[in-house]
Amino acid sequence: MRSHRGLLSIAVILLAILTLAAAFALAGCEKDEDPFDPDVQVSPGAIDFNAAIYRKVRSFFCDASYCSVKSANDPDEGYVIKLVSKNAKGNKDSIPEVCFEYGRFCESVGAEPVDLAAKPFVVLKVKALNVHDQLFSLTAYSSADKLSLHTDERSATVPAIDSWNYIVFDLSGETFLDQIKVFRLRFEQLAVKSGETLLISEMRFCDEKEAQEYMKPIVYDIEERTAGNYTLRVLSYNIQTEAGNDAPFPIRAAMVKKLIDEVQPDIAGLQEATKTWRSWLTKYVFNDSYDTFGKERTTNSESNAIFYRKDKFDLLDQGTFWLSPTPEVEGSGFPGYAYVRVCTWGHFRDKVTGTEFVHMNLHLDINGEKTKAEGNQMRADQMAVVVRFAQRFKGLPVFVSGDFNTLRHKADGEGIHEAICLVEGLSSVPDADGNECRLELKDTRLNAARTVDSSRTATLTKYFDKNYSKYEPDREPIDYIFYDANFFEPLTYDTYLLEENGYEASDHLAVFATFKLIP
Repeated sequence: MRSHRGLLSIAVILLAILTLAAAFALAGCEKDEDPFDPDVQVSPGAIDFNAAIYRKVRSFFCDASYCSVKSANDPDEGYVIKLVSKNAKGNKDSIPEVCFEYGRFCESVGAEPVDLAAKPFVVLKVKALNVHDQLFSLTAYSSADKLSLHTDERSATVPAIDSWNYIVFDLSGETFLDQIKVFRLRFEQLAVKSGETLLISEMRFCDEKEAQEYMKPIVYDIEERTAGNYTLRVLSYNIQTEAGNDAPFPIRAAMVKKLIDEVQPDIAGLQEATKTWRSWLTKYVFNDSYDTFGKERTTNSESNAIFYRKDKFDLLDQGTFWLSPTPEVEGSGFPGYAYVRVCTWGHFRDKVTGTEFVHMNLHLDINGEKTKAEGNQMRADQMAVVVRFAQRFKGLPVFVSGDFNTLRHKADGEGIHEAICLVEGLSSVPDADGNECRLELKDTRLNAARTVDSSRTATLTKYFDKNYSKYEPDREPIDYIFYDANFFEPLTYDTYLLEENGYEASDHLAVFATFKLIP
């Protein structure tokens, strides 16, 4: 009897093991070998990877860099392609990517590739797991060597992690769509850690109308607001051009995106927004709640771009003028300038309350080869242009944000720098007819109900670290947000150091403030 009981126990244990194994398989275990069934039909225009696994679709994912290609059984979608990032072993410039040989796959299933000229929108159904970025990009090539004709990189952001989403890549406008044979998919996050995973369940090719069904805007919630209960959230940030920062753009953009998601500004005035930065900011950092405007100070240089909540505000007017004796002349400046400088402005109206205001975003000059005194005079001359221009907005609340390259107080203790005096109305300038022009704004840092400690006022990162060990208490900010106290009450003022893995997003801290409308 004991031997029978022993055999019975072994049988029960084996059955339990088999049951657990089956459960794990259903829960999404990886497949070492993909099944193959030549009779399974797969549409080249709407590839269901659950079916395509049976046609060995995984074998057409090639040239994987810093990621592995596997198949897995997902409890919701069945068999899927599983891309898993691998650590780049210290090479922080490496981005996980893989190519899909679309042309060869179509040949293998005996079907013609879809007419991409008629259906130029590539739609992927994906689930992102354990990723620190949600941005992915697609590039198309006309041959497997990836050296011939190809599209510009197109990007899409996964709306949410840990759930199935559709992401859409727009290839319309390309002239060689009939030649595309290979697609390259990239994780825009760098391979700084392993295990970041993208599951792919479907690949579809659509026209614009069809693609609209899969596009899910990523937006922030809009709080209820009235004229008597209204808060405005304003950000100013010199994000630094790529020339002075060795951090890769995916890392820098991810840090800025995290800040934007945290503070959700209504208006963001940025400085040193180059063409590369604008691309990252538009396609990744700021979501579908925002629109943007702002001219470059010179061709292919940088702008003082303004991003604003288009779901909250109507943009009534906007423009850019040059900080020079001839503000309307593009590329102009005062004699002896280090860099051409501009101010970008927007006139906004709240969609609900009807509240109107103007935001002016600027970047004043550096000393360059000038002495400190000459540099301060240059910045005062530039601010005088802003004060004169602002006279057209009389009767409207005005915000001025930006990198002033100017401390508040003079080094010798002899008062306040003239550029600050001008923006605060402590001094005035004449217009062309000799009339007095004043701005009369207040410094948010000095007047907000909650503000930074007096020993933490600097806005350059070289005077800051997490333990404040490099902070110099007598250092003042050079980045400001000024407001009109007749219309708005400052509630909070904060600064943010954006740092990750030894990289900094910029050499400046971001400056963020909130305001309450005075009824």
